[in-house]
Amino acid sequence: MASPRVSAIIATHNRAELVGQAIKSALSQTVRPAEIIVVDDGSSDSTPQVLSEYGSDIRILRQPNRGRSAARNAGVKHAQGDIIAFLDSDDIWLPEKLEKQLAAFKASPGAGLVHTFSDVVDAKGAQLPRETGRRQQLYRRALKRGYTYEGMSQECIMFLSTVAVRRECWERSGPMDTAIPAFEDWDWYLRAAVYTEIATIPETLVHFRKHAGNTSSREFLEGRVKTCRKHLALLDGRPRSSHRERARRNFCVQLAAAYYVHGSSAQAGKWMREAVRTDPSVLLRPSHLRYSLAMCLPESLLNGIRRLGRQFSHEATNEST
Repeated sequence: MASPRVSAIIATHNRAELVGQAIKSALSQTVRPAEIIVVDDGSSDSTPQVLSEYGSDIRILRQPNRGRSAARNAGVKHAQGDIIAFLDSDDIWLPEKLEKQLAAFKASPGAGLVHTFSDVVDAKGAQLPRETGRRQQLYRRALKRGYTYEGMSQECIMFLSTVAVRRECWERSGPMDTAIPAFEDWDWYLRAAVYTEIATIPETLVHFRKHAGNTSSREFLEGRVKTCRKHLALLDGRPRSSHRERARRNFCVQLAAAYYVHGSSAQAGKWMREAVRTDPSVLLRPSHLRYSLAMCLPESLLNGIRRLGRQFSHEATNEST
């Protein structure tokens, strides 16, 4: 039986200084993709000139700026491969990434998605040890919890540049939601997990780049909220089960956390109440104490306490330095 053909999809927008490194990492794979499709999502910098340097090694699709989800969807629509592998234009694949994912697909016929671990590098490509160490801890915790719908509703530690997916899994789960500005990949993983197993290669095979052009905190808030609300609505239309009720609880806690981080204590309290109605045991978790306080204290008082906490923390930092 012939080896599956891999289509690499790179969506980019105004990353002329980085996209070349992403393309080179795809071209340098020990098992080279059958095609590399680069979707230029309305770049206004020198991205078109950079892409032209790669000639027939890549296929270029150009479209007006519609956002990264629309660009990825367009790439998949034009792809010929049996396996779709995504690569963000600021990230880098290590040489054996695709080879090891293809082996994992062969070993796990029931897996529709295979992802790997990643480390964190700076704008120049130098590893960031502290961020990488933290990420590795999160990966280990996620593996213990499981990459299931319920597990990922609580916390999703998966990054799109590490992901390869069977075409039939993509088609069954549907395209990425263009209405979600960030966490759009989380929404997609959750939808995929309803239908398929997710396999993990616990090895760093991707460099995730941290730089000034990463997603903004405002986009993260909007994306997190939209994803949680979307899946709460989807759960309303499905038969109740213990797993789905725990997922419902988790999405409510996610919403409480999102609003709390962005200073809306009233909204944080509202969603924590919803979580408690679903599962009162959330009150016993120390990490949820601040959201529990948001249920009980006036927003003005809680925000004042938070400001004092930040002030003391800042002063303590200054004294230590």
